[in-house]
Amino acid sequence: MKATKAPRRRQLAAALLTTLAAFSLSGCANPVETVIAAVRAPSVDEALGQGAATARAQVSSLVEDGTLTVGLDAGASIPMCITSQSGAFQGYDVDFASALADQLGLKVKFISVSNVDQSLGTTCDMVMGAESLGSNSATVVGSYAEGATAFFRKGSATAVSKSDIDGATVGLQDGSISRQLLKRSNLQVTQKTFSNLNDAFDALEEGEVDYVLCDANSGAYLKAGYTDISLAGTIDVPAPMGIAVSASNTELQDVVKQTSDRLASNGVVDVIRSKWLGGMETLTDSSQVSGITISAAVTEPTTAESATVESATSGIQDGSTAGANAVDISD
Repeated sequence: MKATKAPRRRQLAAALLTTLAAFSLSGCANPVETVIAAVRAPSVDEALGQGAATARAQVSSLVEDGTLTVGLDAGASIPMCITSQSGAFQGYDVDFASALADQLGLKVKFISVSNVDQSLGTTCDMVMGAESLGSNSATVVGSYAEGATAFFRKGSATAVSKSDIDGATVGLQDGSISRQLLKRSNLQVTQKTFSNLNDAFDALEEGEVDYVLCDANSGAYLKAGYTDISLAGTIDVPAPMGIAVSASNTELQDVVKQTSDRLASNGVVDVIRSKWLGGMETLTDSSQVSGITISAAVTEPTTAESATVESATSGIQDGSTAGANAVDISD
């Protein structure tokens, strides 16, 4: 059953509560004042001023003194990066980077990047969502999420095998990476394509398809809007998503790694996963559906898998603090 849109105000209230939890876990002194500040929705300038008052920067080798400049892929799949009509970045990557900057006592600024090697150390200090780069000029540190392509099904979360999926009807976004992976797999299924993931999940809810195959994080975000859709497993082996830092900036590498580990151990990452991924468990090698094999890749044109979010467009947010990142996205 799909959750109705009427409770969205309650979902926004829940988002504020998770923001409160995040600040409590990260050590902010007065979480009540934090909630009040979030409700008042301070401007970016006000937020920057508040952050500057308590800044205690622990790193010196930054593009801009006192500020952690974070590169984001504005074309990344929801919910990793979402851009509102006002041009403010929101999403998993934004919340994690903001929490990291908060731990360091730094202000944070977000910019859109298209080339990691060219951006690091010149226009930004780090880039979110990096996997193994194979680059001599950048080093990936930490692991705060996982990249994978996953099956979602209607019903409770239970482990499935290749034999469960063989013969099923699988919904996919047309031209997506997920469709290419399915084509390269040893699965024998009937494909049904859709122009976006929202339509695919609606079809899953209505019983028109048996599974939806899509980006795991996008699927986790979408399934939170339903009461009876669950993750069935991944088609490929999940890859850790980390943070790219200039290979020559060893000081920042060490600080980002240590702080990322601290955010994972003190529960902040769990709060962010609950907020954006519906509490989806960490994906590991054992998350892959047993019996599936994937043949070698053949380069083909693809389209980014997309989920529609009202009021989400492209743009850049020039600065914020962790306290100013309460999400306000309407369905």
